[in-house]
Amino acid sequence: MRSLLTYWHLDGLMAIFLIGLCVGYFYLIQFHLAKRSRYFIMGYLLIILSVASPLHFLGENYLMSAHMISHVLILLVAAPLLVLGIPEDLHYKYLTTISELLVKHPWISWMSGVCIMWFWHIPSIFNHLSEGAYATILKDTQLISLVLSGIIFSWPVIGPVRDGRLSALNAVLYLSAACIFCSLLGLMITFAPSGVYTRYVHIEDHFGFLKWIRNQNGISVMVDQQISGLIMWVPGCLIYLTASMYLLMKWFREKNDHPLIINHNNDRDGKSI
Repeated sequence: MRSLLTYWHLDGLMAIFLIGLCVGYFYLIQFHLAKRSRYFIMGYLLIILSVASPLHFLGENYLMSAHMISHVLILLVAAPLLVLGIPEDLHYKYLTTISELLVKHPWISWMSGVCIMWFWHIPSIFNHLSEGAYATILKDTQLISLVLSGIIFSWPVIGPVRDGRLSALNAVLYLSAACIFCSLLGLMITFAPSGVYTRYVHIEDHFGFLKWIRNQNGISVMVDQQISGLIMWVPGCLIYLTASMYLLMKWFREKNDHPLIINHNNDRDGKSI
């Protein structure tokens, strides 16, 4: 049995997408690294970790919990970092148009980010992703859709056009609602009957890691499913709540820095009110 750390692999469609994403970003910033480019680089590396590393290998072949970690990293961490990596001083009309559209209709972004996670974890869909001649293409499509949905979801909150962002309180409501639905999905997976996700029940141990996972580490099918639900439920929701708390603190700071100016007008008798 080879060392787990040697299992790095990137599918062709995913490689094309990542190359296109990188080229598109550097074309956007005119091939000059900006201060915020570090966020893009961090998000990009996280995507590679999620789709090509041993974590992805475990998620595709053995552990639903590893699969869930990859999805949470892509949708809730890597994709927002990609958006944060876009400099605010770019003057492209289409960036303004996108921002105006999404801030005017935030339900589009919200539905994109929330529904995509729910869709891919419907058992009947989830269990058939690894079947058939087009299994690899379907899996890559799943991962690409998570990246794009994560970008669209986070755009109205942290997009590069300041005037095209939701107000702090609206953004808190936006994120809190997503947190609720994230928690509901996590709860459903955690307390669902064992074997609902059959993809991880009938595992063909081509690589020889199943005994190591089941016997030496004690991760049964049910435990693995429960860990997956908890990952979606607790860390996933915590990311939303952390962003919400940051926005609330920022809003309070701005209110303190710009207090309301009270005008003391005189009443009809000339006395100060």
